[in-house]
Amino acid sequence: MPLPGPHVYRQIVSAYDETAARIERLRSEMGQVEQQREQLEDDRNQTLSKLAEHYLPDLSPESVQQTWVNVRPTIREILLRKENRVRELNEQLSDEDRIRRHLEDDLQRVNERLDEAETRQHDIAKQVEDYLAGQTEFVDLSNRAAQAEIALQRAESNLDEISQDAARKLPAYNECKLFSYLKDRNFGTSEYTHRGFTRRMDRMLAKYVGYNEAKRNFDYLTNTPAAMRTIIAEDRMALGTVVMEIQDSRDAAAKKFGLMDQVKTVESLTKERETALAALDSAATDCESTMAELNELENPRCEYYREAINVFRKMLSDTHSSDLRHAARQTPEITDDQIVASLRGIESQLDRNDLTTSRHHDALRQAAEVHQAVGRLAQRFRASGYDRSRCQFSDALDIGSSLDRVRSVHDVDDLWRAIRRNQSWGPTTMDKITNVATHPMTQVMINAMAHAAGAAMSEQARRAGRRANRRNGW
Repeated sequence: MPLPGPHVYRQIVSAYDETAARIERLRSEMGQVEQQREQLEDDRNQTLSKLAEHYLPDLSPESVQQTWVNVRPTIREILLRKENRVRELNEQLSDEDRIRRHLEDDLQRVNERLDEAETRQHDIAKQVEDYLAGQTEFVDLSNRAAQAEIALQRAESNLDEISQDAARKLPAYNECKLFSYLKDRNFGTSEYTHRGFTRRMDRMLAKYVGYNEAKRNFDYLTNTPAAMRTIIAEDRMALGTVVMEIQDSRDAAAKKFGLMDQVKTVESLTKERETALAALDSAATDCESTMAELNELENPRCEYYREAINVFRKMLSDTHSSDLRHAARQTPEITDDQIVASLRGIESQLDRNDLTTSRHHDALRQAAEVHQAVGRLAQRFRASGYDRSRCQFSDALDIGSSLDRVRSVHDVDDLWRAIRRNQSWGPTTMDKITNVATHPMTQVMINAMAHAAGAAMSEQARRAGRRANRRNGW
């Protein structure tokens, strides 16, 4: 059983929300890793304090403690600014996501109203068509239009044939010097004035080249296309007159049944949908932009983190671990060696923490890319009109399982291709009429003409309507 477009679209939106939730889970896990790092940093700072007290016995603990207090407020201020920014972005993202969901609901309501309006328009159009097909005058006009179309097609075909014949044969006449000589002297016409020897010689030449028959063929090839174009133009005007009467009948019937008002309603709702679609796309872009900034702040190399690291490096510039290990080896005591060993163990844990952080960051980056890709998928789905109830998808498209398997942007691109392969449009009254007409009023006229003219002349009547539509619009 075919899957309706709104059903598939809701699954895509649900997947979009789930990818956002996954990002939040990863960010929460990242926060736990960051807490572990903060604890390790505290342990490292305490170890460095013990080492400083050991190496500086002539300095009071109060002096060492004062040194730490001078640096710690700077780092705390940087972290506070980062936390404030994260809090602002979370609040902003919450507001933007609420707006996006509201716009999703608005678009859904517009789609429902537009579907209902189009269904109503199709029903009224069918009433207009049935009414016109039952009117004797309209039937007569449709048959006249069909017959005129047949005559026009035949004349156009003949014109095309004679034009090709002329293009192929006329150059030979013009290239024949004897023929051109006699033609230029107007031989055989009342305008030919030569006498005596010249006249006798021209007659001999004319007989030699078969000028009289050649001139008749030349005149036919030269003049017939222009004459046929004149006749065709007149026939087209006559057909246009008949079609104008057909259009008047159609317009009167459309007014009687309220078709034009319904067409305007559909056009208005279509514009409303375009506006809603643009607003939703903009809101989705805002959400992704804010989430991207949040994800960047979770990056260990974000601007706030780099600033804090620079401050911390300055604080530890005189107590680098390699220097501490070298100094410890120079002393006979083992206390400083034990402290440095403890420091090295903490630094090893920090290295492992960095690897964990890197893996979490990669997972977060990949999740953000998938989230954005699913968002773009939803945008492309909406822009293609696939969220409309008339859009159908083959039940071979297992959209739920496909979305569950999405792990990369490439997977989303593959899913979009699968969506397009399995998409089709459900039949409507207008779709059954013609794929050429572009306006509902034109569709009604062509369909009514086809029905009124009967089976034998149906296709010719339809072509006559299309021809008039190309020239005059609906």
